[in-house]
Amino acid sequence: MKPLVWCGILAACAFAEPLTWDKLIASAEEDPVLQASQKKQSAIGDRSGTRLWDDLEFEYTLDGFGFLEHDFELKLKPKAFGEGSADEAYWKSQAEYQRALLNYDRSAVMHERYEHALRYVLRKQIRSIHEQLAQIAEDRILVLQAMTGSETFRLQDLVTAMEAQASISAKLVADSNAMNDSKIKLLSFVNGCDSVAIDTAFLPSVDELKEILKDMPMDAEKYADVAAAKAKWQVNEKKADQDAASERNFISKIGVGYKYVHAKYKYKWVTQSCSGSSCVEEWQLQRTDDDRRTQDKFYASVAIRLPFFSGKNNSNLKRQIGVLESERDYQEAKRDLTQKVERLREEIFGLIAERDVRQKFVESVDQGALFEDFATKAGNDPLLLLRAKESSLESQLKIVQLDMEIFNIYLDLLNRMGALARTDVTNHLKAGPAK
Repeated sequence: MKPLVWCGILAACAFAEPLTWDKLIASAEEDPVLQASQKKQSAIGDRSGTRLWDDLEFEYTLDGFGFLEHDFELKLKPKAFGEGSADEAYWKSQAEYQRALLNYDRSAVMHERYEHALRYVLRKQIRSIHEQLAQIAEDRILVLQAMTGSETFRLQDLVTAMEAQASISAKLVADSNAMNDSKIKLLSFVNGCDSVAIDTAFLPSVDELKEILKDMPMDAEKYADVAAAKAKWQVNEKKADQDAASERNFISKIGVGYKYVHAKYKYKWVTQSCSGSSCVEEWQLQRTDDDRRTQDKFYASVAIRLPFFSGKNNSNLKRQIGVLESERDYQEAKRDLTQKVERLREEIFGLIAERDVRQKFVESVDQGALFEDFATKAGNDPLLLLRAKESSLESQLKIVQLDMEIFNIYLDLLNRMGALARTDVTNHLKAGPAK
């Protein structure tokens, strides 16, 4: 039994594949939230057409338990004037609303995947820098321990170096925990993957990001929340028209019937006996056959509703208030998101400017000019050289941290603009919003 279990485990490991960016993005279509939203949209699209009537019923009446008279009637409740077109307009607006909700759900699903992927790849870079800083901290401690007994040695410097080493070790543990958390979440999105093979190659460069932000269309009507709010407003508006049309049902019923009478029993005064000028009469039940013509056995009926004292004005006012509230929500969402998107865009530009300054410093260090200057002034002082390298790594760390902040804000920006709901691209970060 155990060999079979091990064979199954080995087979599963052999067929497991690493998680890539393409697989991660493609897995969004299999998300349960998105599938439920698609089913709802399909249900509305597959609905039956609007009929010319609301109710159709057949009524049978037995007139007495003598089973002599039978009444059959087919009743039809017609739709109100204009209700059919109002129904079509309502369901069309409902389909648009569900399409907006589908885009909203798709954007949320994509945002979750991109968020964990960005956290994983950028946190991986941060951990790599922390490992180098940990090595510098260890080298500094070794140098300070070697300087014990010299005139320049200070115990406080050694204590500070050991505290810095402990702080870096704690950060490495936090990096590993954050990466493991994101890895578990990423692997839960796609079945059949046992490792994560995503890197920063999928991300746009800083120059590409600048161009995307400069050419970004600021059309508030395409923003996810604005589109959903507008579609909801239109649904409420068409629903109000539908309800108003349904109240114009002045003809509440049209019927066609057939009355079959096998025979009739009627009480009549019948003379029993006469004596002289006086006669005795009494009620007697007599049967008579139905002698009506065939066309006389059919009949038609119609019921007309009288719209007096119906209180419909209050209902109309309530519907108008509901529509105006939806319009207010739409205008409010449009105003707030327009301002929010612009602020996020400017915030990204500010962070990019800060990143450029730090990038220039790192490049100057990498070119060796700063190290040569330190070496000339300090006479190859190892502590000063370690400090120079540490300063360069700290600037690199700040750059990666700025990248994480920039891409998180950029991802939030794309989500609010509805760009993550695009189905015509496979890399939403490089594609940006549709133009």
